[in-house]
Amino acid sequence: MKFEKYAFLLYTLTLLCHSQLQSQDIEKLAPKVESYCIDIENKIILWNFKLPYYSKSKINKLEITFKKEHIFSSSIDSLSYTRSYDVNHNDEVFTLYITKLPIIQITSEKVIRDDPKVPSQFTFADQDNVKSAIAGVELRGNISLKFPKKSYDLEFWESPEEEISIDMKFGDLREDDDWILDGLYNEPLRLRSYFCNKLWLSIHKPSYLEHQEDAKSGIDLMYTEVFLNSKYIGIHALTEQVDRKLLQLKKYKKGKVRGELFKAGSHNGAPAYKMAPKYKNIFPHWAGYEVEYPFINYKAQWKNIHRFTKFVIKSKDSTFKKRVAAKFDLDNAIDYFLFINLVRATDNLGKNFYVARYDKKTPYFNVPWDLDGVLGTIQDGKRIPTTNDILSNGLFDRLLKVNPDNYRQRLKTRWFLLRKHEFSNAALLGNIRTAYDFFQNNKVYERETLVWPSGVTLSEHLDYVESWLTDRLQYLDTYFNKLP
Repeated sequence: MKFEKYAFLLYTLTLLCHSQLQSQDIEKLAPKVESYCIDIENKIILWNFKLPYYSKSKINKLEITFKKEHIFSSSIDSLSYTRSYDVNHNDEVFTLYITKLPIIQITSEKVIRDDPKVPSQFTFADQDNVKSAIAGVELRGNISLKFPKKSYDLEFWESPEEEISIDMKFGDLREDDDWILDGLYNEPLRLRSYFCNKLWLSIHKPSYLEHQEDAKSGIDLMYTEVFLNSKYIGIHALTEQVDRKLLQLKKYKKGKVRGELFKAGSHNGAPAYKMAPKYKNIFPHWAGYEVEYPFINYKAQWKNIHRFTKFVIKSKDSTFKKRVAAKFDLDNAIDYFLFINLVRATDNLGKNFYVARYDKKTPYFNVPWDLDGVLGTIQDGKRIPTTNDILSNGLFDRLLKVNPDNYRQRLKTRWFLLRKHEFSNAALLGNIRTAYDFFQNNKVYERETLVWPSGVTLSEHLDYVESWLTDRLQYLDTYFNKLP
């Protein structure tokens, strides 16, 4: 009898202890509202959260509540970027994804159009880094305006009433008030523009870096996932803008033109070195260029770029050969020519680049821009499988022909040096595969295709770009090997 009583007491004590341990084993989390967003229409919950989750207490289960209504329970070791989870709410099932990518939420009471910018609430969340601000938002682009997935131009303001700009910094990108959210819609794999811009930054640095250590040779960018008015609109690249500040060009001072920046916009004009007509400084456009800096008191400064363009087009070969290196950075010309031909950026030799110079009497140089019609596609996303041609314009044609400062041999040497490193098959194809695998394994493609479905499988798109790039490299190896 005593044994049975003892056994009963022991059983009761065990149950009580087990119950107490169970209650202690559960930790309840209520994430910051900025770190997640719920898309009611598509039944998606996207949460930016750093894994693995560690707790000081000895717990093995989490109970996570989103907006006091959507409750999700999970064991700690089951949380993963590579899985999705069902969250039940009022007999509806929502899909929860945990993302490594920053989440941007834009809320606007007005319809966002091409122009003007409308004041909107902007929130950026990347783990513990949360930023909120007022942003003026408008649609951007030319061809891209016709795409169902839009790109956006952002300018951050102190308040919606007074459009006084303020600078914002995101991750390792520069601090600025002007940003782009690129929808990447014409890139089926959402990686071409990112891949190309990162590649350019890896191979080329400004020649004046020792004087301006913060200067960049082009834009940097980062992937984000975006919600507009609580609706998931997919992967976007948060992108820097090309301007005087990015390049660290010398400022206009005491009526003197120092740093200059022009945006190219014509395959048949001055940017392609086909014409150099007369100019008038009262206009912000000339022969296919748009002035970016300096534009002082509504007045452009076309004198120097006009003189240089005319020099490229009309100078004698002997004069061109002797003087061009002082007028245009030949190392930049070499890298730009090789880069544009590697990715076959058909729209970036008369348009979609900038011509700049750091200071008066320093040489001009090119800055790439809008690198989407590349790697076997053109700017509207259509496939162009051509791999056996060379892209050029009037400047590069003359450099190849006249061969100043042993340009052709330097071009050839630089190509085969890059082929051992940044342009190697292993590096290029590896970077593409790494980006693809990240999107695929972390279910980013899954949610992207949920809102922007494609008729062609992603694996087929990957096969195409890998095959195209392999053939392109083989052709260019042959071309540069035979270059006299």
